[in-house]
Amino acid sequence: MRIHKFQLNLISLLFVFFAIAIAINLICSVSLKHTSGDFDVYYITWQNYLSRAPIYIAHSGIEEFKYSPLFALIFSPLAMVNKVSALYIWSILNIISLYLIFYLFYKLSLFSFTRVKDFLVFFCLFALTVRYIFANIKIGQVNFLLCLLMVLTMYFEIRKKDFWAAFFLALSVMIKFFPLLFLIYFILRRRFKIVGFTILLVGIFLILPGIFSGFSLNLRYIQEWFNLLKYTPAHMLYSVKNYSLLSFFSWFFIARHEPYSIFEYTMITKGITPVVYHFWAVTCFSLFSFCFLDIFFRKDRDINTICLDYGCLFVCGLLFNPFSYLNALVFLIVPYFFILRSLFYTKLNRNWIIVIGALILLCFISTISYSKIYFKDVQSFYRFLEYRSLMWTMILVYFILCLLKLPSWAAFRNRKGSSA
Repeated sequence: MRIHKFQLNLISLLFVFFAIAIAINLICSVSLKHTSGDFDVYYITWQNYLSRAPIYIAHSGIEEFKYSPLFALIFSPLAMVNKVSALYIWSILNIISLYLIFYLFYKLSLFSFTRVKDFLVFFCLFALTVRYIFANIKIGQVNFLLCLLMVLTMYFEIRKKDFWAAFFLALSVMIKFFPLLFLIYFILRRRFKIVGFTILLVGIFLILPGIFSGFSLNLRYIQEWFNLLKYTPAHMLYSVKNYSLLSFFSWFFIARHEPYSIFEYTMITKGITPVVYHFWAVTCFSLFSFCFLDIFFRKDRDINTICLDYGCLFVCGLLFNPFSYLNALVFLIVPYFFILRSLFYTKLNRNWIIVIGALILLCFISTISYSKIYFKDVQSFYRFLEYRSLMWTMILVYFILCLLKLPSWAAFRNRKGSSA
């Protein structure tokens, strides 16, 4: 009995030491050298918001604040301290958000701090996503917080607390719009209360900052925000460091035919053609439909199937979003966690485990290959970038999730057939 207790304590200590080591390394990587397009923009915006100055200023698609006035209001107190202190506070909030995601998994009984398998899940998950985590912290992006809000939506939806699920979903929409995919999923699952509450709360959250700034100024901010979102220079989609489907089709049909090098995409004057949007829309619709087709036939979903559903939503959000850069891939933490958990805990036959394990290894190789050190010269690396390996990594993750849903779907069909 004492030996067993010692083993449990040892595993818990491994978790603690590993988590502390990650946090220390993340804090040590914080620097103002890499924050020009992200945290610096936030900080200036918070200052402008407090002084009631314009916050939505067009800048050729880069170094622009593209979030709601509520986001500016909530974090504007950080502008009251010096920039370095604000950056460290912001980074610590991001790290806390990251660890709160795992706490929510623990509260859903998806995770434990006393099992060796769970430590292996945690270790493998970090190996698969470490690059994205550090990229997000270095530039001071908001993705950890957004990921936490989306996981909170999942947590309260599973717990049947519709208002709170809607509350955190509405908050996430105040940062970026791709969480609206959750609404489509909730409509398919007939969770109409969440949809109604979300729409109501989005309206409230848009109006709420007016209490501080004044309602006329807040209305002007909202109009300027939507105008800025509508105007996105086409060349932003031609970047080889953008891993979204829309960017891929923009490169495939337009950018690769232009007489410029891959980093001269800002010189391309040709706009996005209808064929690009057509292929993008058809691909997005096909991927989403294929992933959630089973909802029409199987309405009683267990916790494992629901988790795989959410994993698909996170991946689809990345692929469908017009701008998915390296730092945004931290959202893969959630689908990777569900994949690894299924691999370690779901009863799969040996061949199934080998196939999924091989695909995960491909994802890992694809991620680490995104570096100049693996290429004989810079030009070879640039040619490699054109093929957007990280976009294909996301598609592989999507494919793995769909594979994991097949056994449960087949088992459900067999039960239906036997009961008939």
